[in-house]
Amino acid sequence: MEEQLKTIVQAIDHKKGENVIVYEYHHLNPLIDYAIIAEASNLRQVHALAQHVVEEAHKAGILVKRVEGDKESAWVLVDLDTIIVHIFLKEERQIYRLEQLYADLPQVAWEE
Repeated sequence: MEEQLKTIVQAIDHKKGENVIVYEYHHLNPLIDYAIIAEASNLRQVHALAQHVVEEAHKAGILVKRVEGDKESAWVLVDLDTIIVHIFLKEERQIYRLEQLYADLPQVAWEE
């Protein structure tokens, strides 16, 4: 697994992100290598996950282009240039069902 991707997945895992799925996204957009979907059980954890991803990205020298969503958001998107991270409140993830949108994309295996 690419080192940048490993750093981000480990950051999500460290803060107890749940049901993490990693997709190879470059099939849809050649400028983006991976899309990650994760969930949290409450709004505070959604924000903590996003904040930890940003912190770990900075430490690893990964470009953080932007973060969409705030402490009240049930869906936070972290744009890391070639990696997009979607962090959902569990109930919100069920509403948007990005997995259906990404269903044709290959998934990347990773160990928790």
